[in-house]
Amino acid sequence: MRRLTPEDMPSGLTVRIDRVRRGGVWLRTWTMWIAETEDVPPEHRHDVVLVHGLGVSSAYFQRLAVVLARFGTVHLVELPGFAGIPHPDRRMSTQEMGALVAAWIRDQHLTAVLLVGHSMGAQVVTEAALDDPGAVAHVALIGPPVNLQERSVPRQGLRLLQSAVFEPAAVRRMSLEGYASCGWRWFAHTLPSMMTYPIEERIRELEVPVLVLRGRHDAVAPAPWVRMLADRAPQGRWVEVPGAHSVVFDHAEEVAAQLADLVGR
Repeated sequence: MRRLTPEDMPSGLTVRIDRVRRGGVWLRTWTMWIAETEDVPPEHRHDVVLVHGLGVSSAYFQRLAVVLARFGTVHLVELPGFAGIPHPDRRMSTQEMGALVAAWIRDQHLTAVLLVGHSMGAQVVTEAALDDPGAVAHVALIGPPVNLQERSVPRQGLRLLQSAVFEPAAVRRMSLEGYASCGWRWFAHTLPSMMTYPIEERIRELEVPVLVLRGRHDAVAPAPWVRMLADRAPQGRWVEVPGAHSVVFDHAEEVAAQLADLVGR
């Protein structure tokens, strides 16, 4: 599975990169849209915000983002300390990262947002949606950690390796590049909050439609766990598509189809 090339990009695609400093920490955002969507009535357009997982960058969202740009503006948010963004001078909890994303959404005046989080990003967008429920219309949690029955670092490391067997080499390469970029120190600072975040309780408070999605071979987010999360959300449902944990990269079309269904397109 190769990365995107200029030939893969749709005609009229515009990409803008911003670095934002708020509360002493940095975010980087990649915003993309297609010229043809500018003439679509606002009620049929959607702002989509994508948040990556632990240790990696938004690079593995590239295929999904291009597909989603067909029906709205797509924002890829890269969290503090990851993807070469400066490390904060303190540890940040999942709740703090969620509040930071919510504050950025308010600053951008986004409304009716589809919030999409992958892996740890699923925890972050859950918090962002709870922090600013008025701006969020739908939430999608893809491969959400951490399975309530397996909340230990060795167990989750094993599950990640089991999933990696079913993923293309490009995913493994991007993951290693991401880990090297953020550094093991920041990775270790962020990991405890991810391991203890009670998403199974917080999801009960989401009042918008919630989609919980997993790849068929995702050992990090097994089917019983995903089903339980969807059952606990007031308006939740779950779905399974081909792939493993990094399904957003190698099965972007299938994931995009489920997201389009979520927002009613």
